[in-house]
Amino acid sequence: MMDRKLRAGVVGLGVGKAHARGYIASPDAELVALCDMSEARLNQQADEWNIDGRYMDYRQMFSEAKLDVVSIGLPNALHAEASIAALEAGIHVICEKPMATGVAEAQRMIETADRCRRQLMVCYNYRYRSDSLWVRRLVQSGRLGQIYHANVSWRRETGIPGWGLFGSKTASGGGALIDLGVHVIDLGLWMMDFPAVKTISADVRTLFGPHGRKTWGRTPTTNRIDDFDVDDGGIAFARLANGANMVINVSWAEHSQANDDYFHVELQGTEGTAVLHVRNYKNDDTLRLYTEIEGEPVTVIPGVRFSGSQGHEALVKDLVASLKNGTLPTATGQQGLIAVKILQAIYESAAAGHEVTLNGG
Repeated sequence: MMDRKLRAGVVGLGVGKAHARGYIASPDAELVALCDMSEARLNQQADEWNIDGRYMDYRQMFSEAKLDVVSIGLPNALHAEASIAALEAGIHVICEKPMATGVAEAQRMIETADRCRRQLMVCYNYRYRSDSLWVRRLVQSGRLGQIYHANVSWRRETGIPGWGLFGSKTASGGGALIDLGVHVIDLGLWMMDFPAVKTISADVRTLFGPHGRKTWGRTPTTNRIDDFDVDDGGIAFARLANGANMVINVSWAEHSQANDDYFHVELQGTEGTAVLHVRNYKNDDTLRLYTEIEGEPVTVIPGVRFSGSQGHEALVKDLVASLKNGTLPTATGQQGLIAVKILQAIYESAAAGHEVTLNGG
């Protein structure tokens, strides 16, 4: 329990800007320190938010800023290193997804959090949409009956990031599946209350990125891009321990309707099917419930209100509240580990060309 405002910091001011806004909006937190390797970006954001604590070395920030909580928004390969350093400095952590590029690193993060008695939260910001929360409540109520199939996807027509380190396996650990797939894998399992995953059969592809095609932020080119070595799409089939199954379909690039960019979670049950379909990050007309009433098929279009905090702001508020109240946050390190295990199994299955079994599945 804490009866004062939490001192918060952010490492990495790309996606970290969304975390910073969450701390600024929280009545129970105070953003006191920022860290970024770009001095220009660091000073620009610190000036905008009137932050005195400015660092280009996160270890120095952890040592000097007297933080209670920090958000880690660095490239994927640095998540474990920075999170462990923060935890060992006595700081609670919100780590961007995926929490790590491999299972061993993720487990080490969890072990460190346990040893240091600090909270480790994974940034699954799409759980904090009003429509996502409605689907989870619907499933928990039992109104869909027995869930027997889940179909989760995130698909873009032209959406390969042409900036940063997204195309580097060393820095990011993977491509579209790690960038987008991690979100819909988590959403589907979270809505079903995390049934264990037994096996994965998968295939991945790298067809557009190396040729400079369908890329944001880079002029299309016919020249080969030699430093692009990650997947730009993939498909997987998962068998779940509760008898259900899940199909995962993710792409940064494909030939489809111009400017398509949507994520989709479909849960099919014996009493109804719930569909969450979000186009271009919008909030309107995202839900369908298909069921029967008096023996006839019925389509329900819920009118969910998007009031209050959403996304990163709500996620930050959740962790701050859990620290103030001495409770667990919604998205724990253990839940983050589940997605890392699945992603690692997807890449293993694709490389081996056959189904793989998950340990503990």
